[in-house]
Amino acid sequence: MTVQLNRERSELFVDETWISTDKRPWFGQLPEELGGDFSFAVMGDRCGMMTAGVFEQGLELLQDLRPDFVLFVGDLVEGYWKNAEDARGEWAYIDGVIAKAGLPFFQTIGNHDFGTQAMADVWHERKGHEYYAFRTGGALFLVLNTEDPFEALPDEFIEIVKRATANVHREPEHALEHLHAFNEEIIGHLTPEQMGMMFQVKLGISDRQLAFFEKVLAEHADVQHTFVSMHKPGWKADNANFARLEQLLAARPYTVFAGHFHTLEHSRTENRTCIQLGRTGAAPHGTGRADDNLMLWVNVRGGQPSFRVIHLDGVTPVEDYAPKLHAHSEG
Repeated sequence: MTVQLNRERSELFVDETWISTDKRPWFGQLPEELGGDFSFAVMGDRCGMMTAGVFEQGLELLQDLRPDFVLFVGDLVEGYWKNAEDARGEWAYIDGVIAKAGLPFFQTIGNHDFGTQAMADVWHERKGHEYYAFRTGGALFLVLNTEDPFEALPDEFIEIVKRATANVHREPEHALEHLHAFNEEIIGHLTPEQMGMMFQVKLGISDRQLAFFEKVLAEHADVQHTFVSMHKPGWKADNANFARLEQLLAARPYTVFAGHFHTLEHSRTENRTCIQLGRTGAAPHGTGRADDNLMLWVNVRGGQPSFRVIHLDGVTPVEDYAPKLHAHSEG
């Protein structure tokens, strides 16, 4: 079944067929007066191998811009902890930062957030549900967990990830060099078969999760636009349950947001728009404009979304622009 909140205006849905808790994977609530026109921001991966302060800079900017809410596509913490106390410590910091910002903030699970049993346990302990949905006006939002179930990494791989992460934290100006060294070390541990699978996108979407979203979609067939938030880009994967979800969405206009690859991509086919978010703090995977730290601004007007990219390196305080003496030629 679904549980509904604020039925009169905005609605939030969680699946209590298998978990019952008052914990929720979001901060704040949707504004009660949201109608057909609204704006929201989408933030990309904060981790892995983050540069300290970038995500916080993005949140500060959004406090000034005041979107109606924020959607996050996953990987808030470096994660991959085997010890629950280490996981709790990371979450305590970033949850505090988000709560202090005071913006309605809707989280999506990423592989760093949910990549070990300890990480999954701490997520349930602090946030309860792995996937959910909400509706405001004529827009429906589905927030998926693409780590259902998560893919457990070998301990030796996790150690390589931890070492590379520590290097990037220590020398963020050399992030690309450390990422290259990380990739070389990982490749050195792979068998030829594993090498062939290295760049495949592996999704985990359980039958239980699919059934929840199938029910939500059936109950909200009247919406003008449907948004899907997922961490790993489903349109790049061979996954039967995501394919089934897209069949359910096929008769309506919809937009899919994802992250994971730290670079911005946009594509559109018929009634489907796919946007792979770049990074908002995570390590760069390239040197192009799409690899910058950025966020997405979405306006919904008359049920139709439009998208604008905000590059964080292009947003600076006015105090950075000191007066200059200008020479005037006589003429």
